[in-house]
Amino acid sequence: MKVLLGLLAGLTLFNATMAQHPTLSYTLGMSRPSTHLFEVEITFANLDDDTALVLMLPVWRPGRYVVLDLAGGIVSFEAVDGSGHPLVWKKTGKSAWMIETKRSAEVVVRYRILADEFALRTRGLNSERGFVDGSAVFMFAEKYRWLPLTLTVHPFPGWHVTTPLDPLSDRPNTFVARNYDHLADSPLEIGTQKDFVFHVRGKQHILSIAGEGSYDSARLVADIAAIVEQHAAFWGELPYDRYVFFLALSANGGGGTEHENSCVMGARPFLFQDSSAYKNFLGLVSHEFFHTWNVKRLRPAGITSYVWMEENYVEELWVAEGTTSYYDDLLLVRAGFLSEQEYRTRLSKAINDDRARPGNARQSLAEASFDAWIKYWKSSKHALNYETDYYSRGAAVSFVLDMTIRRVTENCRSLDDVLRTIYRRCATAGRGYTNADLQAVCEEVAGTSFKTFFEHFVYGARPLPWEEALAVVGLETVPQAAEQTPWLGITTMDEGQKTRITSVVAGSPAFDAGVDVNDELVALNGYRVRSSDVNARLRTMREGERVTLTVFRDDRLRTFDVVLQLPSVTPINVVKMQKPTPLQAITLASWLSLPTSEKDSP
Repeated sequence: MKVLLGLLAGLTLFNATMAQHPTLSYTLGMSRPSTHLFEVEITFANLDDDTALVLMLPVWRPGRYVVLDLAGGIVSFEAVDGSGHPLVWKKTGKSAWMIETKRSAEVVVRYRILADEFALRTRGLNSERGFVDGSAVFMFAEKYRWLPLTLTVHPFPGWHVTTPLDPLSDRPNTFVARNYDHLADSPLEIGTQKDFVFHVRGKQHILSIAGEGSYDSARLVADIAAIVEQHAAFWGELPYDRYVFFLALSANGGGGTEHENSCVMGARPFLFQDSSAYKNFLGLVSHEFFHTWNVKRLRPAGITSYVWMEENYVEELWVAEGTTSYYDDLLLVRAGFLSEQEYRTRLSKAINDDRARPGNARQSLAEASFDAWIKYWKSSKHALNYETDYYSRGAAVSFVLDMTIRRVTENCRSLDDVLRTIYRRCATAGRGYTNADLQAVCEEVAGTSFKTFFEHFVYGARPLPWEEALAVVGLETVPQAAEQTPWLGITTMDEGQKTRITSVVAGSPAFDAGVDVNDELVALNGYRVRSSDVNARLRTMREGERVTLTVFRDDRLRTFDVVLQLPSVTPINVVKMQKPTPLQAITLASWLSLPTSEKDSP
């Protein structure tokens, strides 16, 4: 009896002590969606005996490595104590608010924030729906950042909430987060979205679709479930209890963002009727879901724990995004969504694009990763010529790395093994990795040095040995059969009645003649030209022929004489070797996990 009384007394004291710990509760309202304003209230209770409380709103969101003006959306701010008396506050930075608490045990902060950026996947609210990326809407206090919290949402009448956060069963539309970072990485869709529940390996998944379109929900759920299963087989686990696939359908929809236990994707409403477009969409699903492991749990050391108020520099975004880009389509092949020939077509394009981008010879992947904050997301008009793309170039280097490991181990090991090994060692231990860590695991798995490989292709900008890598799986390149068309070296985009030049390749005929990005292309040899017929006109011309381009630049009519040349890079197709060795054939089959019927296809 004494023991029982002692336990009860101890439990009572424990609960009383816990009750005095600081507690955080967030409330999200949207009383007038047409104003695009979210109403946020944060209550800090049982505060420490401090004289000031500093609140901050992050300057970037996960998945988009660029400083954003998120605080610019704040249109009102106030703070009161537990009795409702106003507290003095002032801004101490563009995204920081300091409140004089007068040692109050409770502080309530209220603010309204403009939400009209659906396309950036940060925050959006209108008469049809609301979307919240927590890092773009919810402020935090660094001192209390790691405490558990609750979020209560007051949906507009007729709307409901979908989120990966766990609900509190006894409080409608109230959810729990283990800390602020969990809240910031758990999106909310509030509206009339349709939620389709399915299970894979005993784990609940939700496909939440906002908007109308031509999708077949049963097919879409089945296909996404197959992708989930393929990824689970690759990594060996599903590291969550519940996962949400958010999908917003709109006329200009596209792109996606990964989150801890969810992803946010956009798509056009009627792409589901187009086989090619639908497979591209499944590639987006595969890409964002692969991030569940690669970047959300297996993180570069520089973003193992986010610093919300400044840039988080890393040299490994080529792995986080590029390696993910390599595996998104590869796992679609293994899951049966892409045929070997379709994959070879995509591989052909990747090689042609890699060789045609001058920036790949000027900037390394490590540098591009580090400079993402100031270059990649800034969309410089000259990026093609002076920068690499850590998505596509990172995917290309990942392919060559995979083939190199398979070659030196005679297909006994692969990049698959490298990722699973570093995942077990780093992600499960909660520590980040560096390029040096990745190199060390490659060397361990393959049993040979990768020092030169990383020097050339990660820290350097050497041309990739595509033919050598392709030969590992019995593939080779052949020139495209069509007769080559003379080349200007420009790409264009029609904007209404205007045709704008969107890129000019360094060293191309147009570049040497002085044509520039953003010029409005008016005519070719005196006749009006549009994007749709530039190449058709060029096909009637010959190498060395002189043509006149007429453009508007800053509303001034300009003409440029251009001497046509053949492209500096000959386009290729990837084909199967006529007589691959037994090892090459076996390696191809294991790499793509091809069905028996495809292993011997021409």
